[in-house]
Amino acid sequence: MTDVWYVAVDSVPAALAALLDDRDRERLGRLVRRGDRERGLAAVVLARLVLGRWLDRPPERLVFDRTCRHCGGDHGKPVVDPGVDFSVSHCGGLAVVAVCGRPVGVDVEDATAGREPLTWALSERERVRCRDWAGFAQVWTRKEAVLKAVGQGVTVRPDEVETSGTALLSLPAGLGDPRAFTLRDLPLPAPYVGTVAVVGPPGELSVRCGRALLGDHRRR
Repeated sequence: MTDVWYVAVDSVPAALAALLDDRDRERLGRLVRRGDRERGLAAVVLARLVLGRWLDRPPERLVFDRTCRHCGGDHGKPVVDPGVDFSVSHCGGLAVVAVCGRPVGVDVEDATAGREPLTWALSERERVRCRDWAGFAQVWTRKEAVLKAVGQGVTVRPDEVETSGTALLSLPAGLGDPRAFTLRDLPLPAPYVGTVAVVGPPGELSVRCGRALLGDHRRR
């Protein structure tokens, strides 16, 4: 099962910041822009609520290990339980969380936020197929979702990750066999597009709005 939840950033009340721990607050405090802090808060709150549901634990008691498996720094893909992987993304007014029992990555973008594709991020064949920003935004989410699933980010050139639709054609050496990944585009509220990537066969996919989760926790 791959479980995907999304919420509108402005639907997350500031009172739910009580779910965060000191490290969460410190990380959000580093963000200079108010909008970035609001998006970050929405993503962390949603992640804690969804993971608490998955693990049957109080969301405020979850502890995230952010040790980078490549260099040992405090910027790695967060881990809360060895049997569960999760990924978080936010853009504009939407925050998204994906949870799975296998390596998973999720990304969301605004399909109306730009004009022309960023050709430097595309392979030669992708440049031919990708003619507008909306198409580019979807392709970008596919690449980012894959890189998040393998715990990589800005260290990998995006043009070295090639897709055709939801098929992954190529990856840089050392990141795995492209045929081992399953990519799915997500049904998200317009104007947002997104992709979830998992390592392994497709399995069941659930995509839900998390507004009820927020309400359930506020009523406790």
